[in-house]
Amino acid sequence: MALAAPDPGTELRGAFDRHARDHSHSLGLMVLFLKTVLSCAVGFRGAAAVLKVVSVLFPTDERAPSANGGQMWLLRIGLYELSRPKEPADDWVWIIDHTIQIGCVKCLVVVGVRLATWERRRTDREAAGALAHQDLSVWMLEPVAKSDGPLVQGQLEKLSRQTGVIPRAVLSDCGADLRSGIGRFCAAHPQTAARSDIAHAASNAVKGELNHDPQWAAFLADASHAKAKLRQTKFAFLLPPELKAKARWMNLDPLLTWSRKALAFVAAPQPVPGVSWEADELEGHLGWLRGYQEPLASWSRMLEVTATSLKYIRQHGYQAQAPAELAAELKPFSAGEETPASRVAQRLLAFVKEQSAGLPPGQRLLGSSEVLESLIGKAKQLEGQQSKSGFTKMILGLAASVSDITETTVNAALSAVTVKQVVDWIRSHLGLSVQGQRQHAFAKVFTGTKLE
Repeated sequence: MALAAPDPGTELRGAFDRHARDHSHSLGLMVLFLKTVLSCAVGFRGAAAVLKVVSVLFPTDERAPSANGGQMWLLRIGLYELSRPKEPADDWVWIIDHTIQIGCVKCLVVVGVRLATWERRRTDREAAGALAHQDLSVWMLEPVAKSDGPLVQGQLEKLSRQTGVIPRAVLSDCGADLRSGIGRFCAAHPQTAARSDIAHAASNAVKGELNHDPQWAAFLADASHAKAKLRQTKFAFLLPPELKAKARWMNLDPLLTWSRKALAFVAAPQPVPGVSWEADELEGHLGWLRGYQEPLASWSRMLEVTATSLKYIRQHGYQAQAPAELAAELKPFSAGEETPASRVAQRLLAFVKEQSAGLPPGQRLLGSSEVLESLIGKAKQLEGQQSKSGFTKMILGLAASVSDITETTVNAALSAVTVKQVVDWIRSHLGLSVQGQRQHAFAKVFTGTKLE
């Protein structure tokens, strides 16, 4: 007879009776606070306020934690994850990227995932190869003012010496400094393969098409004009999505979705409560979309190519059969006359062929770094307004985000990492933030009437 799985609610209630060493708050309350922050997108002050409200429901009479106290728990868990010994294995893949904020500093982020872990995700029907944050371990968070190939190589060599691990592969978006540094590292360690992320390759292929498409530039201008024109009108419910000024090709998916819906609405308007209009009013605001029906269809096909390619590589990775198998899936987009979709398909097929070259039958390598992109996004969400201050202590929140927050994990982290160790790490790795520099610069500035 199979044993029933333990009830996590029962386990958490039991944790209210146990404490980490030298802590007055119970492990149960710590777990509850940390889960609220990490799983519910609630800030530290919000989590403290929520737990204060529901403290009457605690199985003990302990007080709710403070925001600063809960934040330090998270930072200690982050430093514990970053510094804990990693499992010795020969199937590690390092996924690396730089994350940037205000100022000149960029932070090299290195996370690891075992191919055995990805294989379980790959063969899981629901996951279909998509990795979760908890599948990762964080190996390095290293802010630097400048980065080049030799520096990146040195960072990877240092990481390998510290951990005793030489990875099976290093996956990146192939920025110039990363590509150079990884290449140097792999030259010194032939058992390590350098691989590039399929999503960035797809993005570059789409970007190449859109940058040479005058209709796309015109479409962006018309969408931007429509947004400004509709914002303060009764048609505000038809606003296009926000446009990303830094990488406009990234607007393709949301803009195409909006365009399809808006065109359908213009063709067959549906009643909207509280709003009335004449047909010519609606036509005057959105009738311009009809002139883009053909390019919209072409761009949609191009997006289908990238989505098909990403889905395939996410689940199957780079492997000997990948070029042929992906070609079969992209065949509907490659047949007939040359189109933007067919050109993107050919570029991605060539890219996958290059990335799969040299791999023996049966061997697969991870080809998508989207889980790291998601983790960096999570870290920025944790930082909130602090992201305007450059890198702060909350960069350790990135490392904490991969932890499985349980009584055991929290107890181990708080037993192994002290507040002083967190403070020392922050001082040695981050220095003074941009906000701290601002405070020094503007301290006691004479404005003409008083010191501020």
